[in-house]
Amino acid sequence: MDRSVQRVLALTEDEQCELGDLVTALEADPALAVNLLRYANSAYVGRPIQAKTVRQAVVMIGRQATRQLCLEAVTFRFFESAPGNGRMSRGQMHVHAVAVARVAAATAVMLSIPADLPHLAGLLHDCGKLVMPFAFGEEATDEIAALHPSGAARSAAEWDRFGIDHAYAGALFAEQSGLAAELVAAIAWHHGGRRGRVAPSPEIGCLQLANTIVGMLAGELPDEELMAELLASLGLSADALDELAEAAGAGPAAPMTTGLGDRVAELERLASTDELTGLANRRHWMATIRQTMESGAHGNILLCDLDRFKEVNDTHGHSAGDIVLMEVSRILQHHGIAGRIGGDEFALWVAGDAPVAVADRIVAEVAAAFDNQNELSVGVSVGVAPTLRDLSDALEAADRALYKAKSAGRGRVQLYEEPQELFA
Repeated sequence: MDRSVQRVLALTEDEQCELGDLVTALEADPALAVNLLRYANSAYVGRPIQAKTVRQAVVMIGRQATRQLCLEAVTFRFFESAPGNGRMSRGQMHVHAVAVARVAAATAVMLSIPADLPHLAGLLHDCGKLVMPFAFGEEATDEIAALHPSGAARSAAEWDRFGIDHAYAGALFAEQSGLAAELVAAIAWHHGGRRGRVAPSPEIGCLQLANTIVGMLAGELPDEELMAELLASLGLSADALDELAEAAGAGPAAPMTTGLGDRVAELERLASTDELTGLANRRHWMATIRQTMESGAHGNILLCDLDRFKEVNDTHGHSAGDIVLMEVSRILQHHGIAGRIGGDEFALWVAGDAPVAVADRIVAEVAAAFDNQNELSVGVSVGVAPTLRDLSDALEAADRALYKAKSAGRGRVQLYEEPQELFA
């Protein structure tokens, strides 16, 4: 960790430190400050007010979340720069690590024990996968990864072939790097040890349970004996799994699932969500609206397209573009059933008889959200069409209206004026 990150972590631990000192430390690392603002303004947090400064972001999400986000950013930098890991995507490795870390921390909170160790252990638990290719070659490690991408099965295959698995390799790496003994032990035991049935401490149990839950969300079958051991040793019931699963990355407004054992239902929910914005993706949004229409509800389709979005990415970078998409998503979800149907295009189902008035409010709110923000000018054009018979026809009609709005100068609303062509 560089000095600026160490400073931030030290300040978040000090309950007596001034807010200004923490803000100054964060602003000393521009990349970290950008990540903090992005998280604070994301659809995941779901705050009605946008944070425009680092100070506002810290107040909005709290010091503990600031600390965890700082650690996650550092881990991403590490995975980005580290060699090894065979041909596995380091980005994918980081996403998995963050999910495990957040579930481990949530488990610790549920148990009323300190969450720092489970969170950091979750971030680093797979670091042995960076070491194994150096010791045994990429070809051999990739061969095992192809047969057993993750989980206890991969660990067992590594023991059989190499005499060590990535958990113990990671523990050796962590020990040589000077990490605390408790953290080294957590990394070593994150699959339950070679026997796969051991939870040596509550903190390590939090990590093991989190790794199992995230694996289940990714489609893996859990080790039933280890799961039973973990629930018993931690004093949790199976009903707690659904609540913990939400910490893996589902937004706070996401619907609760009933029974993580019903893994297919949970995977379907995750597959239906746009990862960046938290809105429904195209397939899930269309299925939802079709079901709404079949129930007899009447409404209108608003097709929303950002104006000159490419210029935002080219001028301010893709991180700024992501913030724009997240903010627009936050605005849209307050006006109807919203979905991201591709790129910078969103669709909205609006009930009632005043869809144009709703569209006008959306145009005004989007413009106001980015007014005077570092010369970042963002607008939206909206095409409006009724849903009389078929959703596909309504989307086509809204798309024609959207084209007219764009052609007329952008930043405006256009109602489809020729419904008889589609609905006759």
